[in-house]
Amino acid sequence: MTEKQKLGKELRKRREEIPSSDYNKPHISQQELADRNMGLTKHLIGTIERGEANPTLEKIVYHAKSLNVKILQILNIEIDVDKFIRENIEEKKNIKKDA
Repeated sequence: MTEKQKLGKELRKRREEIPSSDYNKPHISQQELADRNMGLTKHLIGTIERGEANPTLEKIVYHAKSLNVKILQILNIEIDVDKFIRENIEEKKNIKKDA
């Protein structure tokens, strides 16, 4: 199993722990997850879960947010998911303002 496949397997496992509110299924679908998140598409979620994608830190954080993860730990650094997203949105606003 590749490292990307390990990441995808863990993300799929976490998604399958969230009950579906839109469909008569035991867990949330990739589409429901994408609908909950402004930074992800069903296609991207599928390619990440299959270990085919090479997601950026931004996409991993948005994925974590949609899975109700509050803190990510990467390289022994704790990333506050909500703070990261707020800072990312503010940064994009400033770039548009300066353009």
